[in-house]
Order: sequence, then structure tokens, then C-alpha cells
Amino acid sequence: MKFQTIAASDDLTQNMVQEILKYSPLLASYIEFFKKPGTAVSVRSGGTKSGIVGASRALGSDYSAKTVAPTYKTALRKLLGDTVKIDVAYERMGYDLASEMTSQLTQRMRDYGTIFNYMLINGNSKSEGAKEFAGLKELCLDNQKTVAATNGFSLTLGNSDAAKKQQQGFLELLDEAIGRCQGINKVIIANAKVKARINAIAREYINVERNVFGVPVAFYNTIPIIDIGDYEKAKDTYSPVIDFTETCGTSNDCTSLYVASFEEEQGVSFATCEGGFTVYPVQKNGNFLESTFELIADSVLVRGSALSKLEGLKL
Repeated sequence: MKFQTIAASDDLTQNMVQEILKYSPLLASYIEFFKKPGTAVSVRSGGTKSGIVGASRALGSDYSAKTVAPTYKTALRKLLGDTVKIDVAYERMGYDLASEMTSQLTQRMRDYGTIFNYMLINGNSKSEGAKEFAGLKELCLDNQKTVAATNGFSLTLGNSDAAKKQQQGFLELLDEAIGRCQGINKVIIANAKVKARINAIAREYINVERNVFGVPVAFYNTIPIIDIGDYEKAKDTYSPVIDFTETCGTSNDCTSLYVASFEEEQGVSFATCEGGFTVYPVQKNGNFLESTFELIADSVLVRGSALSKLEGLKL
């Protein structure tokens, strides 16, 4: 189920959810959640078997039975949010505090997709206190990763034979990464520069559609390409969520792209609960009016084949 479905039903939360979705195509259309109660949940992730399933038999004989055993993955409860507060003394100075709180909350909702995107890629479930959900960088299995070239693969522009060969080589690698990610609801996730380069060298395979909020979304061979965007690394200092800082062989200026199959309780999915995203009512606490907003969710890679990564890309 989508982000809006797992959010609390009160008017304040639902109004703020609309602001998040306007600025986050991933949360608006692709990320999938599932609800289960408890401080931790188990997710069926397939099973082990004693042999290859599927065989032939002669008429009048039985198949050789295969023993299967269910396996499960555990999702915990990670919380992602913040508290906004304003000193009540501003009211005596002529401010309309109710209006100001609504304005401040609305602005932070527009930034919330950026926070989620950062965690989606870089979340570290083994961080101090284990407060973060695992990002795609942590979740992706080694056998689902492809290094584009030993010392980095340049996404070359130009019409020369050498440039065309390089571009074709990249598109072949991209198609392999898409194929390796098995499932439905696939999404290519990259930084702005890689997305722009794909648009430039594969323009004949790109079409653009507007989502329900009027935001243009590019599709490569029917697969959406989402720019994961920037995050605020320090006050008023922004950096790409996926930057050109990865090392590949002798090159330390490389980046990666991911292909994820977001499926509810099947591919890359998020365990949450009733009212999984809530904006709590504004209330007075001491000298402040405050409101807290938070998402309760943990990432789960239910099937390892639902996520692939193409490493070693450079411009």
C-alpha cells in the first residue's frame, strides 16, 4: 500500500501528506508499505528446498517430492521524523501562531521526501543505537551488483564511433541491471547527473509523463528514472544523496545507480503499522507550541533478486 494509505486519517496528517507527495515522486507512486502490529514483525521471504522444483515424470509414476521449509525475515520499528516548536511569546508580539505553525509544518513536509530519500539509499541499520532502517546500499546483495568497468566506466557524449560504442555499452549494462532486478513496479534510482546523461544518450528510448501532482517523470523503456535528489549535509549546504565519491579500482570519482522492485511484502518493502505516518496535533508544552511528525517503518528486502546495483559510473 502507498504512503497516503498508511498515514493517520485525521485532517492535519492528511493535509501534510499531500505536501510530501507533491515533492516526492517515489513516495507518491512507487514505495510500498505493509501494516502489521507489534514492535517487530516477521515477513515470509520464501523457503529452503531439498532440490530443484520442477521435473518430468513418466505416466503412472510419481514426482520426487521436494521438502520445503519456510523462512522469515524480521522487521523492527524505526522512527523518522522531527518536532517543530515556536515560542508562545511571539503571539504577544502580534504573530498568528496557528498560521505560523501550519506554515512551518508545511515547509518541513516539503523537505520530508529528501530525508526519506537519503535514508532510502544511505540508511545504516547497524548505526549507533540501530535507529536507521537499512538503505539500498546496505540491502543490495553482492551477487546483485555489477561493476561497469574495473577502473570506472565513463558515460561519454558525442557522435564518434568510440563515443557511440561507449554509450551502447552503458545501455547494455543498464538493461542487464534492469533484467537482474526481478519483479514488478521497477524503478531506476540515480543522481541528477546520471539521469541527465541517460536522457542525453538514450533520448529515443525516453518518454516523459506527469504524475497526479503534475510532476514530470521520465521513463526509460517504460521503467521510471527517479532523480534521488540532494540532501542538506550542513546548514544551507547541499550534496547529492548518491554522489560521485565512490571508489572503483583506481578511480575515486564514481557513482552508482540502483534498480529496485518495490512490491508490498514481496520485493523491497517497508513494514509499518496503523497510522504509520502521523502529524500529531499542535499543543502547548511549557513556553512553546509544538507538533511532532514521524514515520514508523523498517525496510525489508523480502527477495534478494528484487534489487540490483550498477557501480563504477563516471562522467
